[in-house]
Amino acid sequence: MDEKRGPAKRYSGKPFKKGGSGGGRRPGGYGVGRPSGPPSSSTAAEDLAEYILRVLARDPDALQFDRKMMGSRRCRLGVTCEPTITGRLIGKDGKTITALRNLVRAAASRHGKRVDIEIQ
Repeated sequence: MDEKRGPAKRYSGKPFKKGGSGGGRRPGGYGVGRPSGPPSSSTAAEDLAEYILRVLARDPDALQFDRKMMGSRRCRLGVTCEPTITGRLIGKDGKTITALRNLVRAAASRHGKRVDIEIQ
């Protein structure tokens, strides 16, 4: 730091305000847009898994999904398909399905759930 110049000012020297850049507070506070109450039986994580699997299969009609609720916070998503498509979903050394399982588990944990994917 040079003696002629002082430390850099962050945020143009203004104090940081909570609640965004708008003039007033929005009704509802910080929880706007988030679901209130217990998670539903169909979560975004399960829908995400189905979407990605359909894209990977390249033929959306070739997959059959079976959702099993195992308690209030656990779900198993079973996928049935042809052997040629199974190889595409699993990937080389199982890297594709492992990455998908990690992604879905992370998305489900935001809702306090656990989603397991089983390819049959």
